[in-house]
Amino acid sequence: MGVFRDIGRLMRAGVEQSARTDYVENLKQSADLAEQMSGVDPNRPLGTHGAASANPFVNMAAFASMTSASGTVVSLSPTGRDLDGTPIYAVELSVGIDGQDPYRATYETVIAAGALHNWQPGRVLPFRVSPTNPQTLMLG
Repeated sequence: MGVFRDIGRLMRAGVEQSARTDYVENLKQSADLAEQMSGVDPNRPLGTHGAASANPFVNMAAFASMTSASGTVVSLSPTGRDLDGTPIYAVELSVGIDGQDPYRATYETVIAAGALHNWQPGRVLPFRVSPTNPQTLMLG
């Protein structure tokens, strides 16, 4: 009988959450985002997450074709641009690929204030590097 009790609990929680949801505000935010993104090619990088685009299938294919690397943060600085109020940073990296000399590259990405500690100089992050352009990076 525990399963039926849990289903009932889930149903009650759903009703309570639905009552607290501001559907008008959510719809407004969706419309605002749609207007911001109109005319944007979802298959091209936006410049806010390195080589990643808005199309997850393009991202998966690119990720699979890229070489695994590590990027050591050398410096970061705000670009002066933002995405919905969150700053876009230029992160200078020392990129290391096994068997090759490290090289410098710049990775532009949105970084929320609460995540800045992950991007401080000296931090090592996983990256993927394009086989045709070593400056084209994807986090991961």
